Amino acid sequence: MTPGLIELVFAYGLTFGAMNKMPDFIYERLPSLINRLLACAYCTGFHAGYLAYFAISHTDIVWHHAPIWAFASGAFSYGADTALRLAESHTHTLGEEA
Repeated sequence: MTPGLIELVFAYGLTFGAMNKMPDFIYERLPSLINRLLACAYCTGFHAGYLAYFAISHTDIVWHHAPIWAFASGAFSYGADTALRLAESHTHTLGEEA
C-alpha cells in the first residue's frame, strides 16, 4: 500500500499542525532538538508520514510500508510547505501595495 494523495494531504495536515499550531502553546518547553525538528517541513513530514500510516492502517500494518510513507510524506510536506510559503509571500506583497 503506497500513499495516495488523500493520505499525503492527511500527513501534511499533521505536519502543518505540528509546525504552526503546537509551538504556540508549548514551544518554550520543548528541548532544542525538537524545536529544530518543528522548524523543518521535511523532518516533521517524515515523522508525520509513519504516524499517518499507523493511524490509517490500524488493522493491516505491513511494517516495511511505514518507511515508504515516511519518505513520501517528508518529500510531499517539504514541497507543499515551500509552495504555500511562496504563495503566502506573494499574497502579502500584493496586499501591501494596494
